[in-house]
Amino acid sequence: MFEIATAKVDNMRVSIVGGGFAGLAAAQLAEEVTSDVHLYDKGTYSGDRRGAWGEMVWDYSQLPLDRHVPGYVREATTGIFIGSDGKTAINVPDGVILNRGELEKHWASTLEETEIIADAEVDEAEFRKLSAESDLLIDATGQFPISRRFTSLSYDVACPTLSGRIEADFSHLYPEPRALAYENYFLWIVPQSPDEATIGLGCQEDKSPAELYEDMRQLLAEVDIEPPERETLYSGTDVSNGLRSLSDCSYELNDCTVHIAGDAIGLANRLTGFGMVHAAQSGQAAVRSFVQGESYTRRLLCQNFWTKAVTGVVSPVHHTIGLDGIARLAKSDIEYQESFEPQQPTDILSAVRIFI
Repeated sequence: MFEIATAKVDNMRVSIVGGGFAGLAAAQLAEEVTSDVHLYDKGTYSGDRRGAWGEMVWDYSQLPLDRHVPGYVREATTGIFIGSDGKTAINVPDGVILNRGELEKHWASTLEETEIIADAEVDEAEFRKLSAESDLLIDATGQFPISRRFTSLSYDVACPTLSGRIEADFSHLYPEPRALAYENYFLWIVPQSPDEATIGLGCQEDKSPAELYEDMRQLLAEVDIEPPERETLYSGTDVSNGLRSLSDCSYELNDCTVHIAGDAIGLANRLTGFGMVHAAQSGQAAVRSFVQGESYTRRLLCQNFWTKAVTGVVSPVHHTIGLDGIARLAKSDIEYQESFEPQQPTDILSAVRIFI
């Protein structure tokens, strides 16, 4: 499913900036066609690798990874989603809870012909230099990527987030991952075990990390979870785009083809917020389309059309069809459990209580 049927090209250089799911997937496939692969990551694949991310994926079989590798925690067959029209249990297709840091460390260790440059600070000047040295340059630098300097890339949705993996008593929530969407907030809790979970809070307002932290403290207190220390959390941005953004995913720089992959082009599913599978698929597509002489834009369009078409329509009609209808559009089997009708902003606290 992930192989390229072609002989290796020894004089082709592939440089990848960004070592998350998109970058690792790109490097894995690039090794099949060339021995000259360089992967630049701003972090390291040793020690405690963490970041501002969630740790659940749908459709794990779509990832180019075996099951039960380091970082594969457990299966997750259902998730709890809470919106303005109630609490809904959704059967998750091939859902898996991950320890993403451990999974990425394992993934990197399987790359046999990729030179990994850790703790790499690639700025615009270095990016230009890499383009002059490479045949294919993949920008997988996440939200607000380096390629913004060279394209008109922008996002439909850009929400500041605060997240991290913490130890606390999650036994009253385990094992289902839970997500709350209410007005401008979305809160998620993904239990790794009864005493550890990934938690995160995002807001569609332009709030500072300090403001988000105070909101998180209040919301976690409502579900009897001891708030973590601020320094244990990571600031990030959750971005999403419609299909039109794909027109910016490929360009030329110094006679080098540049493909933008992963969160950098806002491939996260706007309905669920899950973007890791989309990121990996785009990393693979960035390599495959170049080697096979195909349009990277067209390939991404085909891969993401259903998700983007549906979730792009969902946003304006959400108040008409509700969470139940959205879940049906997402092709998920759901069980309607409980309803409430929030009238005031303070009702978010009542919504959070439904978590338990």
